[in-house]
Amino acid sequence: HRKTTDSMLIGCSSRSPDVEGPVSPKYSDKLSPAINSYLSEASRQEVRPQGTPENGYLWHRVSPHFSSPTQPYSLREALAQAQSSRIGASTRALRESLHPVLRQKLELWEENLSAAVSLQVLEMTEKFSVAAGSHSIATDYGKLDCITSIFMSFFSRSQPLAFWKALCPVFNNIFNLHGATLMARENDRFLKQVAFHLLRLAVFRNESIRKRAVFGLQILVRNSFFYFMHTTRLRVMLTITLSELMSDVQVTQMKSDGSLEESGEARRLRRSLEEMADELGSPALLRECGLPHNALEAVPDGSGENRWSWPEVKHLSDSLLQALDAGLEHTLLASLTTVDRYAAAESFYKLAMAYASVPDLHIMWLLHLCDAHQEMQSWAEAAQCAVAVAGVIMQALVGRNDAVWSRDHVAALRKICPTVSGAVTAEASAAEVEGYGASKLTVDSAVKYLQLANKLFSQAELYHFCASILELIIPVYKSRRAFGQLAKCHTSLTNVYESILEQESSPIPFIDATYYRVGFYGDRFGKLDRKEYVYREPRDVRLGDIMEKLSHIYESKMDGNHTLHIIPDSRQVNADELQHGICYLQITAVDPVMEDEDLGSRRERIFSLSTGGVRARVFNRFLFDTPFTKNGKTQGGLEDQWKRRTVLQTEGSFPALVNRLLVTKSESLEFSPVENAIGMIETRTAALRNELEEPRSSEGDQLPRLQSLQRILQGSVAVQVNSGVLSVCTAFLSGEPATRLRSQELQQLIAALLEFMAVCKRAIRVHFRLIGEEDQDFHTQLVNGFQSLTAELSHYIPAILSEL
Repeated sequence: HRKTTDSMLIGCSSRSPDVEGPVSPKYSDKLSPAINSYLSEASRQEVRPQGTPENGYLWHRVSPHFSSPTQPYSLREALAQAQSSRIGASTRALRESLHPVLRQKLELWEENLSAAVSLQVLEMTEKFSVAAGSHSIATDYGKLDCITSIFMSFFSRSQPLAFWKALCPVFNNIFNLHGATLMARENDRFLKQVAFHLLRLAVFRNESIRKRAVFGLQILVRNSFFYFMHTTRLRVMLTITLSELMSDVQVTQMKSDGSLEESGEARRLRRSLEEMADELGSPALLRECGLPHNALEAVPDGSGENRWSWPEVKHLSDSLLQALDAGLEHTLLASLTTVDRYAAAESFYKLAMAYASVPDLHIMWLLHLCDAHQEMQSWAEAAQCAVAVAGVIMQALVGRNDAVWSRDHVAALRKICPTVSGAVTAEASAAEVEGYGASKLTVDSAVKYLQLANKLFSQAELYHFCASILELIIPVYKSRRAFGQLAKCHTSLTNVYESILEQESSPIPFIDATYYRVGFYGDRFGKLDRKEYVYREPRDVRLGDIMEKLSHIYESKMDGNHTLHIIPDSRQVNADELQHGICYLQITAVDPVMEDEDLGSRRERIFSLSTGGVRARVFNRFLFDTPFTKNGKTQGGLEDQWKRRTVLQTEGSFPALVNRLLVTKSESLEFSPVENAIGMIETRTAALRNELEEPRSSEGDQLPRLQSLQRILQGSVAVQVNSGVLSVCTAFLSGEPATRLRSQELQQLIAALLEFMAVCKRAIRVHFRLIGEEDQDFHTQLVNGFQSLTAELSHYIPAILSEL
């Protein structure tokens, strides 16, 4: 067939002046000698069947003035003259010797003859299938390959509209009679080819043909319900054929401004897939195809239950539309992949998810995504892609009891990569279609990708993930008694645990990445407009770096009527109040939230990620604090300074398969000025207590690290930096501010100050036991600072002298 025009299917392509490119195949080129003899005899008689607008074949007598003096007017005379002069030694030479008008008549005659023959063969095929179904004739075609080969011949050739109208009832009847045989695994090749050609016909401009292709797809769905009670296997087959069709269909076209948009072919395919699941439009479609209203019912003999399920058909349609949309978006972004790497990675991710039901295609796109992340040096995200590939393979193997792993191992892998889900296991066995099968999923390939994930996680310094992955590889080598590989594995595991211990004992808290909230406001952002994302960036990327990077990406997408503006703070944005014609980016640094963290705590969070050692860093909640005052100013005195804590939840957890995740939930808490002050003091107290109580040394003793303790003590009691505590007292415990505090707030503030001073006193005593003579002067400064601070606080809290 020819994609550039669908009109050829209604018998007028070879005569249309608008047709470009090669003309349709000439059937006389491929007919047997006996048929050619028949054609020669028929041409002498030149019987012209009467055409009608219904079948699209209208014989128009050409005006005599079009004839050439050297060419006879009659086609019969021309053929006879060519044969007598031996011009027709070959079919091509015979055809080229004819006058263009006669050549056009010959082509029209051939097309009519072909249509008539096809209709006759279709009628005989139906009669044969009825006879075979009633066992009135004996046949040794176990797979009905005589019928399937004829149908493949029909679908693979250009046919007129009259043929497609006649095909629908026959196609429906044959599947009613022989559905069990035609839907069996032995006929997978036939079903896959039928699905491909039906999807190809669903792209055509001719509405009548396109709608009949939709009904053909519904017949396959009905038989899937009838014999299997679900569409899992058919969904896999249609997904595979859609993937193959996408390489033939032109899904984009150029607009007048040089940009790309969705093509007419893609829109027609989308409409066909939507109509396949259109319950309200189904009766009209059946009437147009000349079929009864119950043609889609899947009711087995002896059962009154109709197995057809419109919701499941809708799910099938949505999954195919997801694959179409993913392919379209990937094509539209092809020219921007080097500029907007985030969008490019997401397009690979969407393709991988769209083809999740087909392991081979799912893995192929995951590996493309893995390569894209490695080019960006996003090692953690690349590692997650390798884990996802290993998860697909492991689940398929566990699902068919063909591996050393169990469901517990898959659950352990899912803790690393939540994308690994149980859905693939159920469909892996259904994907054994024409080379797209679970037979290619082996233990060795799973180990290969686990090792790749281990290497990439090591580059990202996420050693706790490395430990989990190596523990999944060890059972394979144990089952094979591969002691050399086991030794290497355990050596690697030792190195991993030593790296984890080094991270935990480092005086500088380990940070694996930085996170930023990015809000998009403006119609030029398209689907991103009024959405918020959290970006995961390498730990050395600062706020100015990501602002510059995103500005470079999105400034290139602005036109002459739009400009890009970055909102520099974290205030709440009302999109309706923003200036028209300006696209806004709001970029804010955010902190990841531990699972067991109390988000309602008024403490500052500067130590929250280091207090529990190095844990599995999987985050799906983030927060940031925004200072504000009730009078509208951003900053004010301590007694006026409020704080808004915003907590964001993403649709997945980091590290993920992509660098950014959509914010699905946002909540805010507000802290009063006195709560802020109490939180600041409690934060310093917690930091000191953490140094005093948490074991840090690799030898296992309980002594804190001297350098870390000195740093925190200097920031707490040294005279030159203790103004924070004193300023709190001045703001809330002197004069009028103290009278505005509630009794409970006043007691909490005093208790926080007393506890802070008590922990400082204890820390100074521990410091004295740890130091040598070289640190005696520093210790004296700490003691003097503590005494000075105590004296200052006694003016506000007289009881502090007796407490200390």
